[in-house]
Amino acid sequence: MNIVVFGAGVQGTLYAVRLARAGHSVKLIARDRRADELRRMGAVIRDSATGRSDSVHLPVYDVLPNDLRADLCFVFVRREQIDASLDALTRAKAVDRFVWMVNHACGSEQIRQGLGNNRVVLGFPGAAGSIQDGIDVYLDIPEQPTVIEASAPDVVTLLRGAGFKTQQVLDMDAWLMRHAVMITAIACAILARGGSALEVGSDRALVQDMILAIREGWRVLDGLHLAAAPLALRAIFSWVPLHFATQYWSRLLGSDRGEVYFAHHTRRSVNEIRALVADVTVLISNPNRAPRLSSLYSVLQTESYSAAT
Repeated sequence: MNIVVFGAGVQGTLYAVRLARAGHSVKLIARDRRADELRRMGAVIRDSATGRSDSVHLPVYDVLPNDLRADLCFVFVRREQIDASLDALTRAKAVDRFVWMVNHACGSEQIRQGLGNNRVVLGFPGAAGSIQDGIDVYLDIPEQPTVIEASAPDVVTLLRGAGFKTQQVLDMDAWLMRHAVMITAIACAILARGGSALEVGSDRALVQDMILAIREGWRVLDGLHLAAAPLALRAIFSWVPLHFATQYWSRLLGSDRGEVYFAHHTRRSVNEIRALVADVTVLISNPNRAPRLSSLYSVLQTESYSAAT
């Protein structure tokens, strides 16, 4: 299969390498220093849990050619980059479908209208990490594997064949909205402690506030009749007594996994967190409906983060 990966950060590089190793023809779209690294070093990934590395040299383009033929284009960009990315992707008429692996909570109408409803597949990656000296140091997230909307079983099969644990989701828009409430609460708690997940994990009161804020946000989404959160997350956030939920999240955030899952991305992506907070704020409509969540969001108005880029 001919595949283009649009965006070659942590997620894009990982998915590109594994798809290439599974026998697919993969091309990367990357810019600036990252494009230079990929041309010089190849796409290099290293599993931070096992230390195993892999690398493959792939064609790298600075922009997506309008006439480049591909069966699939996997899109890995940040929330605040959606508009600019759509401008480029809408001109790529030779791409059959776009697998949109982007964190957003504003609904997919704009994306589907721009690219064509039958050309869009929504999903979300199941890994985290950071680029270190040009190497993609990643960690698979067993608690939240790759998800793909159920209307694209062939994409699910493709990713499983490349080694990704992948689940099907009936309503990806609802999944993304639930996820945005959760991830923005966690990220703002981390920012409130100087970007340290470890510091959050050691602050029991803050962890409790974070959990209660997520419960508030999800209750608002319940009122909008959105599909429920995944079972495991519903259990730990909504059904498990607060004491045990606090223990779980304190341990996770205070561990190396908490740093990789959440803190790495939060520190380097404040603008994305801000854009996701804006999405969630529109969904909630009235901050009094989720006062704890709104209080967590106020960290973005502090001097440390109000002008972050």
